[in-house]
Amino acid sequence: MTTGGDGTTFTSAEGRVALGPSTPSFEVQDPAGAHDLEVELEARTLPDGQAEVRGRLVNRGAMAVAVERLTLLHTSTLRVGEDPRRWRIYRNGYQSWSGTWTIGVDERDRDLPTAFARTGATDARHPAPTGRGHVRSDALSAVSDATSGDALAVGFTTLADAFVFVEVRAPAGAPPELSAWVDLDGTVLAAGEATPWFAVRLAAVSGNRTAGTNALRRVAEAAGAAMDARGIDRPHPGGWCSWYFYFTKVTEADVLDNLAVLAGDGRDGPVFGCEYVMVDDGHQAAIGDWLTTNEKFPSGMGEVARRITAEGFDAGIWWAPFLASARSHVAGDHPEWLVRDERGRPILGLLNPGWGLTTPMRVLDTTHPEVVAHLTHVAATIGHEWGYAIQKLDFLYAAALPGVRHDAGATRAQALRRGLEAVRAGAGEDAFLLGCGCPLGPAVGVVDAMRIGADVTPSWTSLLGRTVGRNRHGLATFHALLNTLTRSVLDGAWFLDDPDCLMVRDTDTKLTEDEVRLLATVFGMTDGMLVLSDRLDRLSPARRAMVAQTRALAGGRPEVVDLFERALPEVLVSRHPDGRVDVGLLNLDDQPRAGVVDLARLGLGDRAAAASALTEYWTARRVEVRGTLMDLGPLPRHSARVLRLEA
Repeated sequence: MTTGGDGTTFTSAEGRVALGPSTPSFEVQDPAGAHDLEVELEARTLPDGQAEVRGRLVNRGAMAVAVERLTLLHTSTLRVGEDPRRWRIYRNGYQSWSGTWTIGVDERDRDLPTAFARTGATDARHPAPTGRGHVRSDALSAVSDATSGDALAVGFTTLADAFVFVEVRAPAGAPPELSAWVDLDGTVLAAGEATPWFAVRLAAVSGNRTAGTNALRRVAEAAGAAMDARGIDRPHPGGWCSWYFYFTKVTEADVLDNLAVLAGDGRDGPVFGCEYVMVDDGHQAAIGDWLTTNEKFPSGMGEVARRITAEGFDAGIWWAPFLASARSHVAGDHPEWLVRDERGRPILGLLNPGWGLTTPMRVLDTTHPEVVAHLTHVAATIGHEWGYAIQKLDFLYAAALPGVRHDAGATRAQALRRGLEAVRAGAGEDAFLLGCGCPLGPAVGVVDAMRIGADVTPSWTSLLGRTVGRNRHGLATFHALLNTLTRSVLDGAWFLDDPDCLMVRDTDTKLTEDEVRLLATVFGMTDGMLVLSDRLDRLSPARRAMVAQTRALAGGRPEVVDLFERALPEVLVSRHPDGRVDVGLLNLDDQPRAGVVDLARLGLGDRAAAASALTEYWTARRVEVRGTLMDLGPLPRHSARVLRLEA
């Protein structure tokens, strides 16, 4: 890309992608008030053809000014490919559970949150746009014309100090608009003060149907490099988690029973291959009182960790550092630690049926020095005294909820990051931190791995998600699968992806065999963390074999081929270091479809020509070969087929 003379116009080398002219702007809380604010802007072209815009807001006047928004890019001149009517736009959700997908210009964002979703899954300050072709995406986005093979990705590389957005409007009959802006949360700039520098990366890709995915990956990697992302060169750890079979009823005996099964297989065993054992929600005396264990764990959590490590596994534990039950000792003894509203009342962090709907969850103020010390102490006790090498941190969005804090000048993103840094300080640099329910950007560089989708469930969809929720964030296997595909570009760029747990059991579940195999296909081929959550001694031999098969799918470089072609991706390709290629045909839809793939369109025509006989991975059934067309048979609703092409 090249920059124009004003530093705000960008054109790809092929000339098929263009943006500009663009102008910066800002919004203040009192538009009628006197101020002397200036946007300092820098633009440069990078050696790899990408471009970057950096900017900050400086108060040149004598009066303090409260600032709401800084816009680094805004243009109504946007060209990607040949026809905006063919565009699909990438929409990254606010936090771990938030739906992520691509939207056509004739479609509306299907994010219709309830009050619960607004509390957790979406940004309370910025509800989703309702117009057709209007997309607001957190941190990064891409516009792609998959037919022509052209794409433009735009993403922030500065994610620690504020929530940042890329917004695209492509209304029918009007020029499309693109903007990249920073939510400054009413930051007060005193005379002579300036905001931090914020930077936006632009990447154009042309020439193939995966241009959108490739462009997204480039800007994501740029952000990871700028934020010192962790876990990039580490393998994805696999393990067992108590949650999806035992939920909050888990006991010490349950954990040890499953540990015994894992010990029989071994840490690198042929079936399970688990490296750690995770005790999820259900061990604590109360939400917030994390160092007090309930009666279901009579030996104490330190002894449970010792038993796990004695068998050769790492010990993992779940906690929600920024929440405290209204009935907890932490909330009762330290009311000054709580985030409050403008009237001085503690804000609501959550009402969780599993914790009692009559007991509200309060939010700890992570800008309060005593809270910071408390979080560091808890994390250090869990990690160093008890012996848990892995800490799963849940409901992290709470630290970023709007409210009145000890440090009134901190943005919500800064409050969240300070809390995460306090946990990291206590856990230590060698600890493995897994984030969940977390706004993604401010966590990059602090956590090692991140949940990237909604909770899986022992059912395809949930009644709550279909009816009460009316949203794409509800707890459901479908939502988890979709996000695993759409956020696979973040894996190894921002953190290690955690798609949530794999359930393969054929009892105590509403998932069909096809749905379990689809879950295993996506989780294996996308090569994120692979965590089991079944009662292991009840697994049938066939389902144990499915676990081993899932592990054998991992280790490749995944590519969601048609991410920018349809709402529900259907083709997933994984290329392995030894030269073999797995082609997954997916059907996330409620209707059956044909399982035919043209390997020539995937750049694998030579593999088809060389194949004398091929089989489907899961069933070992012979695949019909017609030139470069492979017919894997009909795909029922919620199913998958995998074609393995050897080196």
